[in-house]
Amino acid sequence: MKIAFIGAGNMGEAILAGLYRKNVCIVCEARPERRTYLKKKYRCAVTAVAGDAVTGADVVLLAVKPQDLPAVLESIRPAVKKQLFISIAAGITSGFIENTLGGKTRVVRTMPNLPAMIGEGVTALAKGRHARPGDLKTAQGVLAAVGSVIVVPEKMINAVTAVSGSGPAYMFLVVECLMGAARKLGFSEGEAKTLVYQTMLGSVHMLAKSDDSAAVLRQKVTSKGGTTQAATDVFMEEDISGIFEAALKAACARAKELAK
Repeated sequence: MKIAFIGAGNMGEAILAGLYRKNVCIVCEARPERRTYLKKKYRCAVTAVAGDAVTGADVVLLAVKPQDLPAVLESIRPAVKKQLFISIAAGITSGFIENTLGGKTRVVRTMPNLPAMIGEGVTALAKGRHARPGDLKTAQGVLAAVGSVIVVPEKMINAVTAVSGSGPAYMFLVVECLMGAARKLGFSEGEAKTLVYQTMLGSVHMLAKSDDSAAVLRQKVTSKGGTTQAATDVFMEEDISGIFEAALKAACARAKELAK
């Protein structure tokens, strides 16, 4: 399969890294030094002209910044034939891409997240109006190179943004707060990092490997009247569940605003 990458920033490069060995890849990148780097590292063809990359490609990955995408779409429109377009541009609907490129352009809109950069991401896919079932399968194969993949209706993409797109920041915030609290208990930065990072990592692995839900696992750690209950009681008194619910609603609302 020939895959054209329009843009190869952090996320685009992460996907390229997972695909270049088994596919023919061509990358359109504006910066000369970036083109040189990508060509040398991934042994792929490079160009500064988006239309040249799109011509003859089976799949086109739109990986430029959302604010740059309209101009890019206009520039590649003459080269559009039967390619499948996969977009990772946040806030840009498949309908906008279809209307800009014209005809019955096949589009799959996606929302990856930051851990995709280390192959541990989760990406939601949403089929555009003209995309076929086989296109979803193709898109799943492309994004599986950087982690897990789920398929959702496009109306759910804003909610995906709130949960998994922004989700890594929530996890980092929890670690940041736990680190700060640990230091106030008297631990050094290095000691706090070991305790907090490994606790987070081990807990995530337990979630992934256990048949129990997060709620059940939490209950297994929480002895009645013990230290864990003393801590979780504070969280519950502060309505931690309500805080997360309000936070995700705010993120979802903002995603809708940015998509207008």
